[in-house]
Parts: sequence; C-alpha cells; structure tokens
Amino acid sequence: MSLNLLTTGAARERTGGCPFHRALGLPTPTRTVTPSTALSTLPRAATAPLVRGLPGIGSGLQLLRDPYGWWPRQLQTHGPVFRVRLPIEGGTWIALAGREANELLAKEGHRLFSQAMTYPKAEKVLKTPLHPSITEGDLQQHLRRQVAPGFSRQAAAPHLPQMLEVTRAIVDQLEPGRSFNVTEWTSRLGLNAMSIFATGQPLGHDTDGYRQYATVFTGVIAMSWPMAMMRLPTVRRTREGLDAMIARRLAEHAAVPPGEARPPDYFDSLLRGTLPDGSPLPDRVRVVYGQIPFKNMGVYAGRVLNHVLYQLVKHPEVLARVLPEIDRVLGADEVTLESLGTMEVFKAAIKETLRLLPIAVAVQRTVCEPFTFGGYQFEVGDRIFFPISATHFLPEHFPDPERFDVDRFLDGGPDVPRHVYNPFGVGHHSCVARGLFESITLLTVGTILQRRRLEAPYTLRTIVDALPGPWPWHRMDVRAARAPEPVTATSAVAVAPRLAPRWLALLGDVPEVRLEEGATLFHEGDDPDRVYVVVEGMLRVHRTCQGRDTTLAGLGAGQVVGEIGILQGVPRTASVTATVPTRLLAVDADRFVDLVTQADLTASELADAALRRHACTLLAASLGAPHAPEAPDVGRVEAMTVGPEHTLLRQGEAGDHAFLLVEGAVEVVVTRPDGSERVRTTLQAPDLFGEIALLQGCPRSATVRTAREGARLLRLDRAAFEACAAQDSVRPELAWLSANRALRAARTLVDA
Repeated sequence: MSLNLLTTGAARERTGGCPFHRALGLPTPTRTVTPSTALSTLPRAATAPLVRGLPGIGSGLQLLRDPYGWWPRQLQTHGPVFRVRLPIEGGTWIALAGREANELLAKEGHRLFSQAMTYPKAEKVLKTPLHPSITEGDLQQHLRRQVAPGFSRQAAAPHLPQMLEVTRAIVDQLEPGRSFNVTEWTSRLGLNAMSIFATGQPLGHDTDGYRQYATVFTGVIAMSWPMAMMRLPTVRRTREGLDAMIARRLAEHAAVPPGEARPPDYFDSLLRGTLPDGSPLPDRVRVVYGQIPFKNMGVYAGRVLNHVLYQLVKHPEVLARVLPEIDRVLGADEVTLESLGTMEVFKAAIKETLRLLPIAVAVQRTVCEPFTFGGYQFEVGDRIFFPISATHFLPEHFPDPERFDVDRFLDGGPDVPRHVYNPFGVGHHSCVARGLFESITLLTVGTILQRRRLEAPYTLRTIVDALPGPWPWHRMDVRAARAPEPVTATSAVAVAPRLAPRWLALLGDVPEVRLEEGATLFHEGDDPDRVYVVVEGMLRVHRTCQGRDTTLAGLGAGQVVGEIGILQGVPRTASVTATVPTRLLAVDADRFVDLVTQADLTASELADAALRRHACTLLAASLGAPHAPEAPDVGRVEAMTVGPEHTLLRQGEAGDHAFLLVEGAVEVVVTRPDGSERVRTTLQAPDLFGEIALLQGCPRSATVRTAREGARLLRLDRAAFEACAAQDSVRPELAWLSANRALRAARTLVDA
C-alpha cells in the first residue's frame, strides 16, 4: 500500500495562530497546505464505506460490548479505510486500520496530524499549552525530552528497595479467607510504587480518588465528556490535593538536592527541565508534568496490573511456570532491574496480556496536511481513528488470536513486521514509560503471587470508562498465604536476559578511550558530557571530603561510570582515575539518553552489551581471525579478576564455560595417572581456553590455573560461546585451534 503526500500545486493558507508559539512569545509560523482536490482524482475519505449502526448512537453500543474485537472485525470486513459513527464529538469518524496505517502514523504522524486540533479542551483542562501530548514538531520533541529520562527504567533503579518494601506491606494486608476488589488494590499498589519512583515517597493514603480523577481527566479531553465533570466536588478536591502535593514535594526536592541524603527521582528532572529557549519550566508546567505519572498509572497502567493478575490466576498452567521465576528473583537478597528482566515467562505473560487487552486500543487524530492513503484522499480537518491494536487479532500475525498463549513471546518473540504489535501506541506520541510500567508490573503483581494464593471466581468483564478496562467491582478470593519456594543454590543462579540485537548494534560505532595508570577521566564538578563503560582495567572513584581525598568505589570491566550527571543534569559528583591501564567506551550524552529512553536500556545492560562486544574483539584477536563475530544476544559474559594460582578449570570435569584471557597468564596442567602434575603450556593474553569441552562435548582435558601474577578474564557461558562459535568469521580458526589442542592433549597423555 502506497502513501502519497500532496505537497505541490495550488495552496491555501491555514491561519489563526499557534497557542504554543504564543505561549513562548515566538512568532507564529504560517503553514501552507495543498488542497487535495487540486492534485488527486481519488474519492474523498468522507465517502469510504460506513459501518452500519443504530440511529443516534451509530456503532457506540457495539464498541461498548467488545472494544477490543470490534475494530479488527471491521478491518477484515471493510479494508483499511472505513467510516464509523460514534456518540462523541465529531459524530462520523474515518478509521485507518492495519499495519500500513500504523506505519503511516508512526512515520508521518508528526507532519500529517495535529494534536491541538484533536484535543481542543486539553489546554483549558491543563491550564497550559506546553505539554508533549498536545504539541507537535520540534517543540513536542523538546518537551518530551524533558520528561523521558525521568521515566526510564534506569531512573527507577535506586527506588526498587523502597518500592518492594511498600508493596510487600500492602500485599500482607490481604487477609486469607477474604476477597478483595481487584481494581482498588492493583491501583493502590501501582500508584504507591509510581509515587516512590516519581517523588521518593509513597502516597500513604487512599488512592481510589486518583484513579477516578485520571479517568474523568481522560474522558473530558479525549472522549467528549462535558467540562462540567472536572468541577464535580470529588474530582475537584482530588485535583487540588494532587496539585498541592506535587508543589509541596517539588519544593522539598529543590531544598534538598539529590545526593547522599536521597536518590534522584522524576521530580528532580522537572526541576532541571527547560523550555526550548533555555529558560526553566514554568511552575504550572512543572505541576502538570508532575501529574503525568499519577494520571498514567491511574488510567493506563493500573489496568495492566489488573489484567495481568487476572490472566495468570485464570491460567494455572502459566502461573506454574511463572512462580519459580518469581521465587528466584523476588526471594533473592537483592532485587534489581536486571534480575526482574530475567523473568522471561512472566514478561511473555505481560506481553500476551497486552496483545489481547491493550491499553492503547485506538488513538484519535485530526488531519492538518492533505495526503492519500488506501485509495482515498484525506483533507485538512478530517477526524481519524487509528485502531492500532486491530493487528493484534489478525491470524496471519498471531495464529488463533483469541487464545492466551505466552509462548508467542518466548524464544525471541513472534516473527511479525514492525507496527503490528502496539500495546503502548506508535510514533512520537507513544508511551514514554513502557519499560518502567513493565518493571512495576513485575514487581507488584509478582509480589502478590509470591505471597498469596488467589482464585478469580469470575469471567473478565470489560467496560469503557474513558478507555476500555476491567469492570471495577471484580473481586478475587485470597485462598491462603503462600510460602515462597526457598532460593536454593541452583535456583539463585542468575539467568541472563536475552538482549535485543538492536541494543548491541547501537554500540557499533561508539569510540574507545584509553587511559594510562594515574590518568584522570574526569574531575568532581566537571560538566557531564559522556557515560563511560569499562571494558578493561580498573578505575578509582574518589571525592574530596573535608580536605582529604576519599575513595568511594573501585570499578572494573563491565561497569559504568558517569550516568548520574547525564540523567540528572548535575555536575560530576566525584573524580575518576585509572589505577591501571584502562580501556573504556565513551557514549555521548545524547546517545545515552536515547539508549535509556528509546531502547529502554539500564546502565548495567549497556555495560553488558559493551562487554559482549569486547569479548568478540578479544576472541578474534586470540584466533587471528580477520573479523570479529557479532556480539551474542544470548547467554552471559562476565568479567573476572582472580588472584595467583587460582584454579579455573579442573581436568575431568564437564565443561560449561569458555574463558578469554584479557591480562596476565594461566598455566595448563595435566595430571598423570600416578597423580603427579605436569605443566603442559602457559597461555598469555589475549588467548582462549576451555573451548574444547564445549565444542567436542568431552570432559576437561586439563586443569587451568592462574600464574603467579593472577589474571583478568572474560567468562562466556555455553550459550554465549556457541553463539559466537557458530559465526563464519571465526568458525574455521576455532575449529583448527580446537583440533590442534585436542591432538596435543592426546599426545601429552600418551607421553605421560
């Protein structure tokens, strides 16, 4: 399907001024648009097939009954362009549905559609035009960038312990033998977790009013609910209380900057946010942006928690696969974002729930530039619905689409084109906090299931109150308290999350920095411009305290330094000096922000990706291969520093790892039949060892231990090593090395 944008010919000028440029005191640009009638003989979109409905309400009742399944049925019946009558402002809307329509919205939405025209009440409700949800172009991108880093998973990292503590305390109030309102309790859990992330403090009181306020707010702006609903006493009190709480906590944050007293959070990002001209965000804008996490959790993410909990309780065969993951991760001494990310079946259950019950079912837009699509011409002012989730139910993409099947999203996920799976929206107005919401879902729903055995004696009923969601009076039964399975030595072994290949590709051209021993990477108080990933060597993090130079930490391969200054917009909080010759990757500030906001990487995942790339470089060097293999997106790669005469491999044992020698030396020792030992050879960096057992499936042919000076190494587990070994760039050299070493080992045994 082709998209033709009409950009030449006779033009007419659309004027009236731009409220966003007016708010900034900037001249309002004029925009010229081309009347499509001058350039196209295609029929107007206003003549597309009309879905049959009832007098007065059109298809409204049908959508209320089945808000998820109705759109894909119309797509399959009428094709990608059709009209629908709804009992909301605008009356008759034009629907653009299917993968190509989603792609249009993602790639051209910023040019073709106007959020201000779509949501004319938004400025009045928000009391400001400066909001990333109702702006477009460079202004929208700038405003979005003010909040995006604060909504990243990386920003949530320092708050996980408190989020877990508060979540456990709330869950422990669910009494065995009684039932609970699912909407009320999942909203309570989600809003308290979100409040800790955003402000460093839980809400600490009834949260149902926040959920109701978020629903009314969304309904007034997006669903033509009357403005009078914002003046209802309960809604007005909740809004005024929320605004007052936000203003108070912003003032507290300004008085006590992040540092030793408290970790940074989302509100800190609002305090350092700016307008495009560099001036600080106005107070009203900060308060409005401060509402975002509470409104989004109240109206969007709370539904996700509710739905995921229901699906897992209703599918005990899936729950049986998820519970061991929950016990392993949430029962550990330390819970991290990276360990949450290892719950692969749980994450697949979330993704499958969002496929069947997406929070972004359809989005509205208004045409501000004419274009043609699907055999029709669209003109300025046309009101559009994009049912972006309709593709979730197409059998060519998801066989048996009505079935809940978590295996669709395991082993790399479904092989579907881009813009088919869109649970959080598409394009430049998609949800900026999708990764954060996943982490909160894993933490909160996981804690409920870890500590309580539940039963859902109901079939999920969907209502539409501003957005589709669960009937708010569903109740689950607490059958009993649950004792988590103990974390054994086997279950406690961390499972590496599968890294998306695009993450690894993002590091492809990142420059390298080399420091000699004693060289300073940056000084305390410097302006932050880069984040650094250590790939070899050691760094000392130190600060001047009361006139004395104090060491705060030591950092080695696979660790990150400098991310705090970038994310929080503050000067370097400490100095960093190399204690040995050190190699680092230098990720510039803009790229790092893109990594943590767009790719949703944490700093630890960035370091892991860099370590994998470095392992491939070392592997090629040790083999003399002309090209390094692509970094593996499976398994684990770990940096190790070990002392002298430390045994790494033992002769006769099964092999599950290979090692790359980064610095130092190791001795390869063979044990004779009489029990005596013989040093077969000494390997110097860079070199590879431990590969024979993995490639040939045999026990270790020798013992390997570090020499007197110790060594620094990279350890690759079987999955990571085999992913590298299977690539053409190193496979011939690796086969030759393995065969040659195996032959020498056999000769050594004969000689012994």
